[in-house]
Amino acid sequence: MSKLIDIYSLLPLSNNPGIVTLHHIEMDPSTCKNYQTDDIMADQLYATYFSPTVDKNLLNEAITFPMTAIHNYCKTGLVKGEVLVDISTGATPYQLFTLYKCFKKVIILEANDCCVEDSQKWLNKHPGAYHWGHAAKIAAELEGNSDNGEGIEDDLRSRVEQVLRCNFNKENPTDPFILQKADCVISLYITGGRLIMIDTFDGVYFTVGEHKFNIANMNEKDLRQVMGDKGLSIDYLEVMDSKIPNDVAHYGQIFCVGAVKTKEVDAN
Repeated sequence: MSKLIDIYSLLPLSNNPGIVTLHHIEMDPSTCKNYQTDDIMADQLYATYFSPTVDKNLLNEAITFPMTAIHNYCKTGLVKGEVLVDISTGATPYQLFTLYKCFKKVIILEANDCCVEDSQKWLNKHPGAYHWGHAAKIAAELEGNSDNGEGIEDDLRSRVEQVLRCNFNKENPTDPFILQKADCVISLYITGGRLIMIDTFDGVYFTVGEHKFNIANMNEKDLRQVMGDKGLSIDYLEVMDSKIPNDVAHYGQIFCVGAVKTKEVDAN
C-alpha cells in the first residue's frame, strides 16, 4: 500500500517527461486491480487501514510508522521549502501532519472525484468527513504537546492552497490547472527539491473491501538504482518489517525514503 509519495511517481506514463519508472516491477493485472487506474472507495480504504478501531499492528504500519519516519526526517533540517505537493492513495491527510510545517503552502492531488470530495470535506470540517484526530494526536505527541492535535489539523488546513484531480496519463496531470515546480513533490520538483516516499518492499497486494490492488514488487536495490538513474540522491531511509495478516495486505517491509534531486536527467 503506497502512501504519501508512492512508486507511481517513478513510472514513465504517456508522454509526461516528469514521471519515471522501475521498468522491471512485476504486477499481475489478471488477479489484482491497479490503484492508479481503478477507483478505490475512500470509505472502505479508511475503514480497513486508517480508522482508530483497526488492528493495532495494522494502524502502526499504516499511520504511526510513516508519521514517525517523516517526523525523524524533518528533524534533520533537510526538508524545507515553499510548496509541498501531496499525491497519495485515497483521501488521507495524516501523512502531512508531521511534514506540513516545513512548507508555506500545500497542494493535494487526488486520483478520482470521490477522493477530491472526501479531501474537501476534511478541509472544510464537513460533518461527514473522516475522523483523523487519532493521527493528529500522534503528531502532537511527536512534537511534545499531546493536547495540540486539533490545532495541527487546523494549521494544516490553513496552508492547503488547492485540492485537485490528477491523471498521470495526461501530459499535464492536473489539466486544466498548471502546477509550478515545487520543493517537495512526486515528479514536478525542482533541482534541490525533495521526494519523500512511503512504500513497501517485496509487495504483492493490498485489499480494499472485496478487491485486491497491486503493489509494485521491488527491493532496496531496485529503489536505489531507479532513484540514482533519475537524478535523485537518497539521504534518508527507514525500514520496518511487516507484522500484519497477509489476507489484508501482503508485503515484506514498509519504508520511508527521503531523496534530493541533484540533477536533471534526460526523460528518455
